[in-house]
Amino acid sequence: MKNKFLLFMIMLVFPLNVFAASSSSDIVTLSNCVDGNSSRFMLGIEEIKVRFLGIEVEETIEEDGVINDSLVSDYVCSNLKKAKKIRIEYEPNTEKEDKFGRIQAWVFIDDVLLQEDLVKLGYAKVMYINDNYLYSTKLKDAQNSAREMKLGIWKNYVDDIIPEEEPPKKEEKKSKGFFETIIDFICGLFEKLLKFIDDLISNVL
Repeated sequence: MKNKFLLFMIMLVFPLNVFAASSSSDIVTLSNCVDGNSSRFMLGIEEIKVRFLGIEVEETIEEDGVINDSLVSDYVCSNLKKAKKIRIEYEPNTEKEDKFGRIQAWVFIDDVLLQEDLVKLGYAKVMYINDNYLYSTKLKDAQNSAREMKLGIWKNYVDDIIPEEEPPKKEEKKSKGFFETIIDFICGLFEKLLKFIDDLISNVL
């Protein structure tokens, strides 16, 4: 009887686990481009706003001597519009939503991780990420590559300059207040009185 009950519980829990694992990502369609850091998608009949996890996009990029304020946003929007498949994957090691109610997710455009693509091009920095996140290593490797090749935001980056240390600040002596001065005076008198009594006792003995 116990074996049958155990088997029944396993059969009950197993499908739930499979369902939970399969719900770690969703296929979505583009609803509206927002900026280089986020977009709106349709998940079934529900519109959701997704924050691209793990990066902070630099909207202003200089290319060929020209500063473009919308280059990254245009690049993200263009790729999302051309995509045959957009998949968002949820990070198990962080909250699903940020403080603004946006879903935090990894975004795959035709199986290419959007965050890695942006970092690799020098369009974004790796930010707000822990080492145990799913794609932290990929993003950091992509950033090192972009930095070495001086792409995008890393064009004028110099990594061998050691910032000068600020000289230690001199501590200013604080002037004593009236009550502190009185207390110090009384303590001084008390110490002298104790010393006088001690000397007196020593002479008597």
